[in-house]
Amino acid sequence: MTSIPDPGTPTQPLPDALPAAPAANGAPPSRRRWRPTIAAVLSVGFGLLVLVAVSLVMWVSLSTAGKNTMSLLRQTAELTVESLIGEIGFYLGAARQQSEFLAGVVARGEVDVEDRQALGDAMMGALAAAPQVTGIGYFSVDGWSLRVGRGPEGVMRIYDEVEPDPSIRQMVLNSADSSSTFWGGVHWVPSLEQPHLTVTTPLFREGRYLGTISSVVSVQVLSDSVQNFEIQSGLHAFVLYGRDRVLAHGSLVDSVAGLGPDKPLPGLDEVGDGQLAAIWSEGKRRIDLLEDSRSSLLGHLVIRDGDEIFFLYRVVGGYGPEQLYMGVHASDDEIDQTEFERLVLAGWVGLGVLALALLTAVVLSRGIARPVRDLAEAARAISSFDFRRVPPAKGSAFRELDSASGAFNSMLNGLRWFETYVPRALVLRLIRLGEDAIRSEERQVSVIFTDIVGFTGASQNMTAHQLADFLNHHFALLAAEVEATGGTVDKYIGDSVMAFWGAPDEQPDHAARACRAALNIAAALKADNKKRAAEGLPEVHLRIGIHSGAAVVGNIGAPGRVNYTLIGDTVNLANRLEAFGKQVGGTADEVGPTIILVSQATRSGLDESFSVEDLGLHEMRGRSGQIKVFKLLG
Repeated sequence: MTSIPDPGTPTQPLPDALPAAPAANGAPPSRRRWRPTIAAVLSVGFGLLVLVAVSLVMWVSLSTAGKNTMSLLRQTAELTVESLIGEIGFYLGAARQQSEFLAGVVARGEVDVEDRQALGDAMMGALAAAPQVTGIGYFSVDGWSLRVGRGPEGVMRIYDEVEPDPSIRQMVLNSADSSSTFWGGVHWVPSLEQPHLTVTTPLFREGRYLGTISSVVSVQVLSDSVQNFEIQSGLHAFVLYGRDRVLAHGSLVDSVAGLGPDKPLPGLDEVGDGQLAAIWSEGKRRIDLLEDSRSSLLGHLVIRDGDEIFFLYRVVGGYGPEQLYMGVHASDDEIDQTEFERLVLAGWVGLGVLALALLTAVVLSRGIARPVRDLAEAARAISSFDFRRVPPAKGSAFRELDSASGAFNSMLNGLRWFETYVPRALVLRLIRLGEDAIRSEERQVSVIFTDIVGFTGASQNMTAHQLADFLNHHFALLAAEVEATGGTVDKYIGDSVMAFWGAPDEQPDHAARACRAALNIAAALKADNKKRAAEGLPEVHLRIGIHSGAAVVGNIGAPGRVNYTLIGDTVNLANRLEAFGKQVGGTADEVGPTIILVSQATRSGLDESFSVEDLGLHEMRGRSGQIKVFKLLG
């Protein structure tokens, strides 16, 4: 193996200062002329606008007041109703997540449904992790069921050798043809003595239908959430199941009296809320200020006993056979009108002021927005660390923006040099993982060393340009397969590559990733050799050594020149395995002219999908004792 300087390390020091970036059009920088400052332009232009606007608003505020209380509702209704939907969605989402989580646990074989104790423990754990969920049940296709839930007497666990509810048994049979989670509507759960909204996930393992996992959220839990929302917002909140039944309301927190299997939900006039009972009264009319609203927020006004009652809500589907109506209501005497009437009138005058401001600011915005937007887009592109594709920032008529563009282009020029010497993928991962990722620590890793067979002799017949092109192409093939499996190219040593897995990201399957990358490299090299043969060039043969074990990982080097790398006997043994390939000889016909040797430690981290050949115990150069060596086959 010939010794060639590491292409990832600069062999010449960078200049103290990089050359200034050229102008965007490629012309040499022109002599700078005087340009107005943004501060001066904005001070004069917007200062006059603010003076006029403030004067007009103060005059309107002191001399007149509006007459429409809807200004406040229109500004806050969207956020208020959205918050309520998010609050309810949080509870219902938790039920769905636990149902799908348990289905995944069983599908992966982590819990056997025939082991009642283990299944019950898993369901109890899921219930404890989601206090929003009232109960979880497993209903077997064989006719038995196991349920856990929070009842009047505390947490309970019920096992029925025969599921007593025929409708549930039929639901289990009907779910055999379903492949996704679905909401089954509202049902009365006798063991928990209250109505619940249910979500069900069909359960399959290895293609065989086992039954269903269902999670339930009680009406009382949802009503408690609605009550908390009312306290925070000061408005009356509700959730209707369809148009005529109440799913969640503050009055249902403490009692669900009168409800049962035949009537799981109360009607509008049974929750003690006279305003809510009048929601669909005849003579309702749409709220004027919602006419121009482009959102899905609905609303109408009902006059009851001389009082105006405002209803604002959204229709939400996907939680069962009935749509949910989530919203708030309030009467006109519950809203402080005075300040908001003035706010509406001031808004109309503000529109006029805004039109004047826009007319004056249009010239300024054209001069400011374009270079700022271009600079922002270019700066955003830098976050990808693909500096070669980042366009240079354009100049501006304003002094500060023009100076910022010039500084950005100079920085971009320097970053392009920086990108040549620093692995972009590694830097992105270190940034994502934070400062802890670069601290030196011992980690379990897998290390690869590669070496081109007979490269020293072959390189003597190449010109410097040919040699550089050959190595760059070869390293590109290898680096692509390393990074595709989540590995990190540590360094290039002559014609060799050192790469590792298991850092900076935690990768429990680092051995499998390294071996998969080695096989992919062999396949890529085989395809590349076909192209070389078509061009009359000799084939490239490669030796690869892989070892797994402990190594010290982190920033290693002097303060002004460090590398994120790893050191230790694991690295040395991987290198020795690669060199040992000279003694083994031969190639693996399945993957092409490449021999891949792995240690016993690496072999232990592979599953049955990998094929290996046991080469027996061998001594490695520079090491005492023998290690077991395997050849990795495609």
